[in-house]
Amino acid sequence: MTDDRAEPWSVSTEAVVHINALMDLFRQACQLQEWTIEEERNLVGWTDVRCTAGHEFRVKALDVVSSPRPFGLDPSKPMCRQCRSADWVKECLAVLQSVASSQGVELTATDERDESEDGHVVFAAKCSNGHRFKTTGADARTWRGDPVDILCPDCRVAARSAEGFAKIETVLRETQSTVVKRYRNAAEVRCRRGHPHTFYVDSPDGRAAIRSDFCGDCGRLAQFQEFLEQAKDLGITVLESQWIAKSRAHRAVCFAGHEFGLVPNKMKRGCPECPRGMYGGTVPPHDVYYIVSGLDATTGKETVKPGMSSGNGYNRLRQHAEDGLKAQHLRIQGLPLGMARALETFVLAGLDREGWLSTRGVEYFPAAALPDVMDLAGEWFTDQPGLSPRPVIVEVDEVLDAAGAPEADAVMDVDVADMVVFDSDDVRDVPALTR
Repeated sequence: MTDDRAEPWSVSTEAVVHINALMDLFRQACQLQEWTIEEERNLVGWTDVRCTAGHEFRVKALDVVSSPRPFGLDPSKPMCRQCRSADWVKECLAVLQSVASSQGVELTATDERDESEDGHVVFAAKCSNGHRFKTTGADARTWRGDPVDILCPDCRVAARSAEGFAKIETVLRETQSTVVKRYRNAAEVRCRRGHPHTFYVDSPDGRAAIRSDFCGDCGRLAQFQEFLEQAKDLGITVLESQWIAKSRAHRAVCFAGHEFGLVPNKMKRGCPECPRGMYGGTVPPHDVYYIVSGLDATTGKETVKPGMSSGNGYNRLRQHAEDGLKAQHLRIQGLPLGMARALETFVLAGLDREGWLSTRGVEYFPAAALPDVMDLAGEWFTDQPGLSPRPVIVEVDEVLDAAGAPEADAVMDVDVADMVVFDSDDVRDVPALTR
C-alpha cells in the first residue's frame, strides 16, 4: 500500500504557478528600480542586488511584492538604503571632518563601510594623545544630533572619569566624607557618620548619583531629627531610637505622661488621650536642660544623652534611668522660653563639628563625648549676656527611685576644673533671653 501524503517540503503545482508569478513581479520591481540581480533566491530568501550607484545589498522578494510600499517607503523614493541616506551621509561626513579638525584628530579613509548599511565610510583615526580608533560620520553626532564634544572614545572615557572624580572631591569637601578605596571607574566613600557608599563614574547615571545628599541613611536621620523637633513643639517626646516611616507609628509620650503611637503624617492631632483644645498654646515650655549617661539598654554601649524636658524633668529622666542612663551630670530647671531648645541645638551642632557620631537616634553619643557635652553647655552659657560661671553639684535620688539607685553615689560631682556649668538661679532674672 502506497502513501499518497505529500512530504512537508513538497509544493503543489498550483503553488508553483503563484510563486513563479510573484517572482516575475519581483523582477519587474527590480527593473523599475534599475537594480541588477546578482544572485536570485526564492521568495523568502535573501536576493543579492546592486543599484545603479553600485551599492550592493540584499532584499527579500516577498517583502518587495507583498506591499505597495515595500519597507514602508514612499514608492517615489529609492529602495536602496545607501541612495536614500546619501545626503545624510554627506552631512555627517562634513560634521566628522569639522570635529576632527577642531580636536586635532587625524583621519585616514579606508575601503570599509559601517554595519548600518547607510554607506558611512570607516576612517582610521589618531587623536592628539596617540589613541588609535576607527570612526565614521555617524559617530560625530550625539543622539540629539549635536556634534560630539570629544571624538576619541578613550579620551571621552578619561574626560568622563575625570569629571566624575572631580565631583567626588567636591562632595567630599561639602559633606566631610572620606574615600576608603579608589578604583579605575569608582570610589568607595564613607560619609561622616560612617555609612558606606560606592560612586561610579563610567556612566551618566553613576555620575548623576554623585551629590551631597547621596547618603540615604543620613537623609533618614535628618528626617528623624525634623520629626523630633515637630513633636517637641507639641510637647511630645519621641521614644523611638530611629526613623521608621512617615506612615508608621513611633512610640511617644506627651507632657501629660500618656504613651501612644505618633504617626509623622498625622501629627496635628497630638496625643489622642489629651483634649483637642489642649494644644492651642497650653503646651508647657521646654524649660529643663539635662545631661545623663550610663549603659544604654538598647545598644549595650556606654552612652551620654543631652536633652531637654518640661517642669522638673523627672518623668523624662526616669525613663532614661529605666533605659540604663542612670548617672545625671546636669539638670538646669526654670530656663526662659526657648532657651533650652537653643542650648540643645548648640550642643548637638558642636558635637557634630567635633566629629561625634550618634550611637542611636540623633541625641545619644558615646560616653567619651561627655566632657565635650559639658564643655559645649558651659560655652553656650558663657556667651549669654548677664550670666556668670557657677559650679553645680546635682542630686539625683528622686530621679532614680523608679529604676533603682545606681551602685555609685547618688550625688554626681561636676569637675569644675575642666568644665563650666550653671544653675538655673543664674538665668531666672534675665528678661532679654525671653525675647
